[in-house]
Amino acid sequence: MTGRSVFWISGWTIPAHTLAGMATKAMPGWRHDAVDAGPDAAARAIASPADFLGGFSFGAHLLLGIDDPRPRILLAPFVDLKSEAGLGGAVATVQIRQQLRQLRRDPASAVADFRRRIGAAPPAAEDGPFDVERLAWGLERMLENSGAPAPLPEGSIAVAGNADPLLDAAKLAGILTSLRIVDAGHQPEPLLAATAALLQDVG
Repeated sequence: MTGRSVFWISGWTIPAHTLAGMATKAMPGWRHDAVDAGPDAAARAIASPADFLGGFSFGAHLLLGIDDPRPRILLAPFVDLKSEAGLGGAVATVQIRQQLRQLRRDPASAVADFRRRIGAAPPAAEDGPFDVERLAWGLERMLENSGAPAPLPEGSIAVAGNADPLLDAAKLAGILTSLRIVDAGHQPEPLLAATAALLQDVG
């Protein structure tokens, strides 16, 4: 399957240009546009003319809440990240609150610590300074309660890793019934590779 297009919403601390580059490498025949996860990201996805709407982690979470008939490509999605919610998230509320306090106090350290936790590379020089207010908005959004999402549109693909430190993939699969569990953690690259293989199977 080639010649299709995806509009991506990136994850928390993973810049949009980084995710777009990874997606282009995994699916080189597709057009990939991306935006950072922020208050206007979902609206920008809806306004996009892309064939698919894609999201990684927090970006995937934002796409679960929109009303749009186009199929989704969701990498490491979560319904509610808080473990106490029982919806497949594996992060305690107190940890998210601590991350928010650290972000306000020392943004560079907060970003580096989180990326280390998920096995991602440290921020590159070209990433520039992170938008602290946008990142804080993301954490505050993660602290909100979320209910079970509506079924995904036909043709959607959702993948999560069996070794993801932020998610209980098995529990999440009971909520997102189209979820595929793959041999991965919370890094975009192996999830994109798995997605590309799935798209070839259905294409």
